[in-house]
Amino acid sequence: MPYTMEVNVAKNQVVVKAFGLTEADVPAYISDFEQAMKKLKPGFTGVTDVTESKTILTPEVAAMLAPTGDIAVAHGVGGWVYVADTPVWKMQMKRLFGKFAVHYPTYEEADAYLNSLVK
Repeated sequence: MPYTMEVNVAKNQVVVKAFGLTEADVPAYISDFEQAMKKLKPGFTGVTDVTESKTILTPEVAAMLAPTGDIAVAHGVGGWVYVADTPVWKMQMKRLFGKFAVHYPTYEEADAYLNSLVK
């Protein structure tokens, strides 16, 4: 499986762990992402964790995934964090999701940040 996507309705949060997405994976990913959005309320938070991915996204895959940022914004994202532990991933995630996501090097730091947003 190139990714996991878990929705925690009680926490109003989606957690994505990416392990290496290819162009063939993107349609299913976007479909899963849209389904996840339907389960969440405005103000939801999200995490994209790429620390276990062996490779960064190809330019083609990155372009195909770019609309997920707009989808999240349209559904009322309250905060999003990407967890990346290499400079190249950090740069790519910032380019893709910089308009609403922040970066942390560990999931624990990301989770603490998102918990601070919930009032």
